[in-house]
Amino acid sequence: MVFSCIIVTHKIREIIILIDCKKYDIIRKVVLNVSVKIALAGNPNSGKTTLFNKLTGSNQYTGNWPGVTVDKKVGRYKRDKNIVITDLPGVYSLSPYTPEEIVARDYLLGEDSAVIINLADAMNLERNLYLTTQLSELGKPMVITLNMIDIMQKKGESINIKKLAGLFGCPVIEMSALKGTGLIETIDTALMLAKENPIKKKYIKFSSVTENALSEISALIKDTVPSDKNRWYSIKIFERDMKAVEKAGISDEIIKKSESIILYAEKLLGKDAISIISDERYDFINKAVSICCSKNKKAVSTSEKIDRVITNRWLALPVFAVVITIIYYVSVNLAGKAVSEWIADIMFKKIIIRNLSAWLEYFNTAGWLRGLLIQGIIKGVSSVISFVPQMLTLFFFLSVLEDCGYMARVAFIMDRIFRKFGLSGKSFIPLLLCTGCSVPGIMATKMIENENDRRITVITAPFIPCGAKLTVVALIGGVLFPELWFFAPAVFFLGILAVAVSGIILKKTRLFSGDKSPFLLELPDYHMP
Repeated sequence: MVFSCIIVTHKIREIIILIDCKKYDIIRKVVLNVSVKIALAGNPNSGKTTLFNKLTGSNQYTGNWPGVTVDKKVGRYKRDKNIVITDLPGVYSLSPYTPEEIVARDYLLGEDSAVIINLADAMNLERNLYLTTQLSELGKPMVITLNMIDIMQKKGESINIKKLAGLFGCPVIEMSALKGTGLIETIDTALMLAKENPIKKKYIKFSSVTENALSEISALIKDTVPSDKNRWYSIKIFERDMKAVEKAGISDEIIKKSESIILYAEKLLGKDAISIISDERYDFINKAVSICCSKNKKAVSTSEKIDRVITNRWLALPVFAVVITIIYYVSVNLAGKAVSEWIADIMFKKIIIRNLSAWLEYFNTAGWLRGLLIQGIIKGVSSVISFVPQMLTLFFFLSVLEDCGYMARVAFIMDRIFRKFGLSGKSFIPLLLCTGCSVPGIMATKMIENENDRRITVITAPFIPCGAKLTVVALIGGVLFPELWFFAPAVFFLGILAVAVSGIILKKTRLFSGDKSPFLLELPDYHMP
C-alpha cells in the first residue's frame, strides 16, 4: 500500500512538471513547494521598508529621510513562508549611476521575481511615477501601491486609481504602510498576479519618431535578448546605456546599426537621446497626473512654512544648536538624571547593596569577598546601569527628530559647513547613526555617491561618541564634574571637532582629492513620529 502511494505521488509530480498550462500554476506551486518571489521597488523614503517589516515581521531600520535602505533585504511573508519578499533600495530611476540603482536594477533584471510591488508616495506622485514608467517596461507583473494616502486625504486631495490603473495597465492599490491599511489588499493582489503570471505588455507610448526608432532597434535585438525584456533593452540602447548593452551581450555590429537609428531620431527631435526619453516620460507623467489627481490648491504647505525658519540661511544653525543643547540638557540633567539617581540611590544602595550585605554577614563571608562583591562588582554595575536612562532619553529624542523629518533638513543645513571640512552634507546621517553605534553608521555611508566623500566619512565616523562611549563620558562627568551639566555635550562636540579636523587633513591628501560632487537630497514632509 505504501509503495503504491509512493508511485502515485511520483506520477503526479511528473504530470505537473510536464503540464505548462496557466490553470495548473497554483497546483504546481502547492505540490512542488515553489516559492513566490515579490520585489518591493520605489523611490527613497516611499515606505518600502515599513511595508517590508509589516509583511515579514522583520525589524529593519526605518527613518524619515532618503537612503535608509542601501542594500536589498530578503524576508518571508509571515503568513506564508513560501512567499519570499525582497526590499530593494530606494531609487529614483533604474539608470546605474549610484550603488542603490545598480543593486535594484541587477536584481530586477537577473532574479526571477514573480511580481513587482511598486510603492509610490501619493504626496509626490509626479516624481515617483518616473520609476514606475521604467518598471512597466521590464515585462513583469506589477502592482502600483500608493502609500501615505491617509496624509493626502487629510489635505483634501485624491487620486482616481481606476484611471491610473488604466494608464499603466496594472492594479493600483491605496495604502498607508504606517497605519497598516491596504496591506492585505496589496499582498493579495500581488499573489494573484504571481499565480496567474500575466506578461505585462502595456507601457507608455513615446512620440512617433521615438517609437519608430525603438521598433527598428527592437527588430535588431529580437534574437539576442528575452522577448519580455525586448522593450527595456531597446530603450537602454537608444539611451546609449553601455552597462545594459554589456549585460545583454549585444554585439558591436548591432550597436553600430542602432547608432545610425539614434542619430537620425536626435536630428529630427533636436535633442540628445537621454533627454528625448526623459522628457517624453515626464510628458506622459504630467498628463497622467492631470487626469488622475485632484489637488488642493493651497499656496504654502505646513512643511514649507516650517522650513522658512528651520532652513533659513541665518537661523538654521542657531536653531540646530538650541535643539541639540535642549536634548542633552533634558537627557543628562533633568529626566535622565532623576531616573539615574533613583537607580543608584534607591534600587542599588538601599535595596540591593543593603540586602546583599546583610546576607553576606549572616553567612559570615570573608571580608575580601564582601569587598569584591559590594564595593567592586555591584557598585561598578550600579555606576554603569545608572546612566542607561540618560542614554535612552537621549536616543529617544534623536529618534523623534529623525522620524519627524528634521534630520534630513540638518543634512541640508550642514552641507555648507561640511564642505569646508572635506565632507558632504550626506555624511551627517551616517555620523548621526554613529551616536548609537559606529557599525550601522559606517554601513550607511553607501548612500553617499561620491567615492572620496564616502571613504573620508568611513574613516572619520568612529570619532563620534557612540552609546558605549557616552556611558563612560557620563560616568566620568557625574563623578568628577557633577555640577557641569554641559560636560557631556562638550565631549560630543569635541568628537565632531575631531571629525572636522580629520576631514580637512584627509581632503588635502592626494589620495582623497578630486572634483566636488553636487549635493542633492530629498526633503520629506514633516509628520508625527
